[in-house]
Amino acid sequence: MIWIVVLGLGVGAAFGYALQRGGFCMNTAFRSLIFDKDLSVFRAYILALLINIVGVNLLDEFRIINLTITPFFWLATIVGGFIFGSGMVLAGGCGSGTCYRVGKGMVGSLVALTGFALGVATSRMGILNPVERFLRRPTLDILGEEVTLVNLLGVNRWVVIAVIVVIGTIWLLRSPKDRFVIGWNWRKTGFIIGAIGVVAWLASGFTGRDYGLSVTGPVASVMQFLVKGEINALDWGSFLIIGVPVGAFIAAKVTGEFGWKAPSPERIAQQLGGGIIMGVGASIAGGCNIGHGLTGISTLAVSSITATIFTILGVWTATYFIFARTAPAKAKKEVPAKA
Repeated sequence: MIWIVVLGLGVGAAFGYALQRGGFCMNTAFRSLIFDKDLSVFRAYILALLINIVGVNLLDEFRIINLTITPFFWLATIVGGFIFGSGMVLAGGCGSGTCYRVGKGMVGSLVALTGFALGVATSRMGILNPVERFLRRPTLDILGEEVTLVNLLGVNRWVVIAVIVVIGTIWLLRSPKDRFVIGWNWRKTGFIIGAIGVVAWLASGFTGRDYGLSVTGPVASVMQFLVKGEINALDWGSFLIIGVPVGAFIAAKVTGEFGWKAPSPERIAQQLGGGIIMGVGASIAGGCNIGHGLTGISTLAVSSITATIFTILGVWTATYFIFARTAPAKAKKEVPAKA
């Protein structure tokens, strides 16, 4: 048990520290693709993803870790991913972004994280569990194996990885120079988060949990412990999620960025609702922006790729209807009338 606590808290704190120093939030990364001009956070994500894809598959190749491939319950990943992405926009951050901002002193993120935990619990063990089980019923596999890009395309996995790495590297190398940077630049952020993601597989596997970084599962296990008193529900991931805000707090204190900040009551209500929606969606989909978008895709799982695509679509849709579409009207109202 001691190694579960030490390794979980250690990797979690390192992850939270890196998230805070890099300002890494995948809500920002996904939204920036069509609504913002600055793609630096998305570049950090792609770099971290490439490092994970290569590192995790190398570890598996040499039998150092055992890859866990997420089942492809296609309807659940589509519906859950879209719901999760929509909730991210309302909550003002992704699963990991919400966690690290708690350590920075943002009260709204604490409320959103509380909502996230409630949403996960409601879907995993509460009133929405029948809905989750119904959506997870349609499942696809290939000759009894979980669907990956490798068995779907019928080619060697290193061919698939090489193509992904070449395309991703070319895009990153063509990126413009950073104009304005607060904290770490995208290269340092992506490299460190990617490295932590690979180390997470090693640390987690050492304790008997064959998966890397994730948020949804660990939050569910903590809630199971708090609600049902099941101490056996706590695993490496449980302490990982506890360590994230601790690491972010350390980073914020070191740089003088820590400070309690509370939004308006209306915004707090919105973040609570967004957090609940995020939790329900992540639970249905079987993972969030980290569990699917970083760790799951590193295994080349089609389920994680699908969930991430629909998470992005959810972010775009919610951003458009909640913020982008109303922005011109607000701006028009604020323009003073001509004398």
